Amino acid sequence: MSTATAPSVAVIGAGFGGLAAAIELQRNGIDYVVYERADSLGGVWHANRYPGVACDLPSSIYAYSYALGTSWSRRFAGQPEILDYLRHTADRFGVTGRIRFGAEVTAATFADDGWLLEFGDGTTRRHDAVIAATGVLSRPKMPEVEGVGEFRGVALHSAQWDESVDLAGKKVVVVGNGASAIQLVPAIVDRVAELTVVQRSPNWVVDRHDRKTTWIGRTLARVPGFPQAQHRLTFLWNEHRAPLIFRSLDPVRAVVQAWVKLKIRRQIRDPELRKTVTPDYPAFCNRLLISDEWYPALDRSHVSVYRQGLGRVTPEGVTLDDGRAVPADVIIWCTGFRTEEYLAPIDITGRDGRKLHAEWKSGPQAYLGVAVSGFPNLFMISGPGTGGTTTNSFVYILERQARYVRKALQHLGTAGGWLDVLPEVQRRHNSWRRERLSKTVYSGSCPGWYTTSDGSAAPIWPGSHLSYGRATRTFEPGEYARGGTG
Repeated sequence: MSTATAPSVAVIGAGFGGLAAAIELQRNGIDYVVYERADSLGGVWHANRYPGVACDLPSSIYAYSYALGTSWSRRFAGQPEILDYLRHTADRFGVTGRIRFGAEVTAATFADDGWLLEFGDGTTRRHDAVIAATGVLSRPKMPEVEGVGEFRGVALHSAQWDESVDLAGKKVVVVGNGASAIQLVPAIVDRVAELTVVQRSPNWVVDRHDRKTTWIGRTLARVPGFPQAQHRLTFLWNEHRAPLIFRSLDPVRAVVQAWVKLKIRRQIRDPELRKTVTPDYPAFCNRLLISDEWYPALDRSHVSVYRQGLGRVTPEGVTLDDGRAVPADVIIWCTGFRTEEYLAPIDITGRDGRKLHAEWKSGPQAYLGVAVSGFPNLFMISGPGTGGTTTNSFVYILERQARYVRKALQHLGTAGGWLDVLPEVQRRHNSWRRERLSKTVYSGSCPGWYTTSDGSAAPIWPGSHLSYGRATRTFEPGEYARGGTG
């Protein structure tokens, strides 16, 4: 790539993050192409089609700030509406025509000052820079439990839903009780004959306050400036929860916990079931879930909830850790995603033959979740250090990352060559992040995907969304080594 030449950019993934990057490039005249392995855009909103699937943030902030949806049917939109919103937004900004569907990137190698991409069909393409937006919710996680292949009934993961499966009158076992389960269980509880929920540990579940959009809401959504004001106010309201991740605010967090426990007492009659669904870890150290229907769904005569954990799968159902057998016609795995496997299964090779996944063997490291030292012109959306949030809309983070990457690419277009974040800059950033995380509830070996497999705090942003916006406001060339033909 020569000086003053606009870089050719590959965006991998067409979910919320990939589209955020593509729209940012499109609006600023940077050449790009989006490679999406699926047959449609949308990412998790294309893949997840289980009953009850919906956004767990108000729709007013689960949208791009420059393309707010104004026709949501309810406060928390469902999957079909969100997918339609993404398709409409991609069309509106001219991105759809630049997406290559069915194009799975299997390897990326830095050579000759650029990136050579290899695809599943054996073809290759070269680009000056790569934006990897594969996300952390792209690879379903199956539990490592004995006997999975022996089950004679129907087994499926919530992220790989088979709409042809009829649950009416069936004995159903749901393994897991995270964000997917608390939506799915209430949606199917009236269809099934028996429903069993097998959980590792319960979650803190607060009120959702969902409601349909009234005619007043639809009218206001058409008033110029109202959607933007609603978006900002809702975002700022959610932002006030950010300090609650720090252990210094334990007394405030105790109030939230007391409120949820009161909710459990009101909505569940059985004292033993109350104990089973009450968490024994601090609120906010795991994802704070929202539902108005979860606890009432569990308090049904044909529903059982077990906290013993799963022992093994049998041909007839499952066996719990305590040896109890639970018969099943259908097993639904609500076991989440492989959130520690950033950019997997793409084989990525950087400068001097460095392998990204080997570099990350002891844990993924990045600068601002966007760049990795030793891998020039490789940028990430939703990378390590920013891959999750417990307090506000992640779309804000995606927009800020897309803006930062766009500024880096504009610098490349002027200076030429390649950019590689300096090792000391990355080390200093991650040292700061670890020090901050040590003061939060994330460092307490919480259950769930905010804790890594070794029990340490997961690589997430240790602060407010606004603080991330400030950290990525400007692109500093001095934090990057420069090389190549520029």
